[in-house]
Amino acid sequence: MNIRFLAQSEYFNGIHLKDDIILEKEYEQGPFTSVPKVRYFIYRLEDNVRTEVLPRTDKVEAFIISECAYRSDYIYFTEYDDQYDGTYLFNIIKYNFIDDTWTKLITLKDDMSYYPYNKQIKIFVLDDSNLIIQRAIKRRNLQDNYEGFFEFSSILFNYKENKQTPIVDENLLLNGIEYIIPFTNNTCIMKTGFSLLEENRYALLSKEEASVESLIFVNISQFISDLLLQQPSMVTQTIDHAFYDDTICSARIVDNYLIYSKVNFENKEEKVVFQNLSTRESMECINQNVASTNRLAKTYIINGQPHIRIDKEDKIEFFNLEEKEVSISFKSDTDIVYVNNNLFVSVSKKNVLGKTKYYLNIHKFPSTDVVMTEKGEFIGAVASDDDTSYIFLK
Repeated sequence: MNIRFLAQSEYFNGIHLKDDIILEKEYEQGPFTSVPKVRYFIYRLEDNVRTEVLPRTDKVEAFIISECAYRSDYIYFTEYDDQYDGTYLFNIIKYNFIDDTWTKLITLKDDMSYYPYNKQIKIFVLDDSNLIIQRAIKRRNLQDNYEGFFEFSSILFNYKENKQTPIVDENLLLNGIEYIIPFTNNTCIMKTGFSLLEENRYALLSKEEASVESLIFVNISQFISDLLLQQPSMVTQTIDHAFYDDTICSARIVDNYLIYSKVNFENKEEKVVFQNLSTRESMECINQNVASTNRLAKTYIINGQPHIRIDKEDKIEFFNLEEKEVSISFKSDTDIVYVNNNLFVSVSKKNVLGKTKYYLNIHKFPSTDVVMTEKGEFIGAVASDDDTSYIFLK
C-alpha cells in the first residue's frame, strides 16, 4: 500500500497519463464567448514538478481529441490563430510530454461561433499516420422539442501523406463513434451510437430516431485497412449492442476488466458487466430501479476482483461478484471518497474551537480499521502505474 499526499490549491482536475505523470488543465476567458482558453500542465507526481505545455501558444478545447495508443507518450490539443475575417485557424498539435517535442498534424479553418452548441468535431488519432475526423451537426426530433448531435460525416486522414479517404461504413455514418478506449498497443474498444439515457432522450426520441449502439473490439491496423478499402459494412467483433428499449450508458477499463452497463427502460434495470479482457469471460449483476444517471451502479476492482457497491440504511457493502458474497462493509455514515485496489479512503471532519477541521482516513482491505489519518480536505486522487495512490489535499 503506497500512498503519497500532495498539497493543491482549491481544486484538482488531473488525468492520469502513464507512470506517475498526470495532465492538468486551467481555464480562462479568451476571445470566444462559448469556449474558454485552456492551459495544459504536465505534473510529475513523484518529483512534485508541474510544467506548462508550450506556454507561448493560445489553446482552446474546440474539438474532442482522443488517441487509440495505450499509455502513449503524447497528448493532443488545439492551437488557434485569428484570421480577422470571422474565422480562425485551428492547429491540432501532437505533443510528447516525455521529451517536450511537438508536431502539427492538421490545420482546420472554421467559424468558432458554431462551437460547442451547433457543431461538434471528434478527432480519433489511430496511429502515427492516420486519424479520423468525425463531424456532427444537430438534428431536431420529430416532436420538435429537442435537438442533438445525430448527423455524422467522417473521413480517414493520413496526415503524413495529406490524403483523405471518405468513410462509407454504414454503422459509423448512421450512428457515429461516441468514444474509443485503448487497452493494448493495437487493440481498442469502440462505442458507436448515442446513449438514450442522456438528457432523457428515451422519452424524446421515437424508435425510428434512435441509433443502434454497439461496443466492439477493434484491431487498429485492420480497421485502417478496412477504411481505406471503403467497405460499406466492416466485419467487427461485437461485445454487446443495444437499441431503443436498451441503451449502453457507460464503459471503462480497470486493471484487466472492461466494465460496462446497459439500462433497460421498460424494466428500469441496469445490467452491469465485468468482462475479463484476457479470458473474455464475463460476470453480470442487475441493478434495479434505474431511471437516471445518478442511479447507475458504482463498480470497483478490489484486490483484483470485481465488486459492486451497495448502499443500505445501516451500512455500505462491497459485493464480490466472483465469490458471490460481501467482501467488506462500512457503517452507513462512512464517507468513502476513493478506492484503489486494496486501499479505501474516507473523509471526516471535526469542529475544533469553532473551526471545521478535515481529515482523511486510510483503510486497508479487508479490514475497515483506520490504519492512517492525514489532516486536510480531500480534493482528488489518482493511481500511478505501479499502484501508488497520490491523494491531493487542499
